[in-house]
Amino acid sequence: MNMDSVLSSVMETASKTQSLPDDYIAPDGLKYCGKCHTPKEAFFPEGSHFGSSDRYPILCKCAAEKEAQHKVQQQETERMERISQLRSEAFKDIPALNWRFENAAVMTPQLSKVKSYADKWEAFINDGIGLLLFGDVGTGKSYAAGCIANALIEKSVAVRFSAVSDIVNRMQGNFGVDREDFMKQLMRPELLILDDLGAERSTSFGKECVFDVVNHRLLAGKPMIVSTNITLSAMKAATTLDDRRIYDRILEVCIPVQFKGQNFREVNRKANMQKAIEVLGG
Repeated sequence: MNMDSVLSSVMETASKTQSLPDDYIAPDGLKYCGKCHTPKEAFFPEGSHFGSSDRYPILCKCAAEKEAQHKVQQQETERMERISQLRSEAFKDIPALNWRFENAAVMTPQLSKVKSYADKWEAFINDGIGLLLFGDVGTGKSYAAGCIANALIEKSVAVRFSAVSDIVNRMQGNFGVDREDFMKQLMRPELLILDDLGAERSTSFGKECVFDVVNHRLLAGKPMIVSTNITLSAMKAATTLDDRRIYDRILEVCIPVQFKGQNFREVNRKANMQKAIEVLGG
């Protein structure tokens, strides 16, 4: 079967597939849709034919709209599947799936600031700029980082959220090619969130691991968000070479945002205690 025969067969099949009982032939000789009354055929340019045919099948208005709607639905399905995959990859170590700006009990000034970072992500990623979230224990630093992660994942941005101590522990057990592969995993996401800097073991090896990750992200021009209980003044006043190498690089590419105020964990603890007292009858 030659190419002309194949194309003729395809056109004939398309024409038959589109045919509905209410379709009709208009005075111009073309087939029209009985529903939307727009043509289902079009003439080839004047003088042109394909085999014995001087026309070819086209989508009528309602068929085109249906196809466009199907395409939109398919794209949304693919987007949701992609987002689901990104969430599973982002939160392997941290239970932050439900940490969202819209779920926050209180939109603190700090949350508002970091929300602006997520809203204006495109501007920050171009310059490789991240955030340094610092402050007392329980003031919402990790939650804020999780909110950013979820907001960016909604934009199909690849994120990884990992505790610094977990990263150091993983690197301690990896050497050579395995360590290089793990480092590549940390470099792959568009945003890397390093949670709770300073909670890892304070050893030369641990600091070397943290420096390697931070330095690789900086050299790659990819942003990172770092949360820590270490104060900004302590970072700037660090005297040991290991600490200074880490902090200098973080402060070079991360905008400091201070978290202060009440300890949310303490508030939650008291609320849970009160519930338990009520359930137990005082």
